[in-house]
Amino acid sequence: MGWSKLTDMELDDEASLDAAMPIAMAEKPKYPFGLRICLCERELEKLGLEADCDVGDVIDLRAFAVVTSVSKGEGEHEGKYSRVELQIQKLAVENEMTEED
Repeated sequence: MGWSKLTDMELDDEASLDAAMPIAMAEKPKYPFGLRICLCERELEKLGLEADCDVGDVIDLRAFAVVTSVSKGEGEHEGKYSRVELQIQKLAVENEMTEED
């Protein structure tokens, strides 16, 4: 199976206002908090990325993840809902800002 097309996960205005965040935010987020991952020194070293990138750089990310939880149902306040939780197990990255054309 080939890679699917990239889908922009940016929140629309209403979803941004309603976004549940684990900490208070000075400004509303553009993307859901749950889509963030954090790579620390150990992970950066494994990936050969180091910390030589800057805020705003674009990283080409490919991942394999295992589904760890699936929830479907209907709640009194939220209506129908679906939630899939993933555990990333294999990850590859490239810094698109340093890649040769």
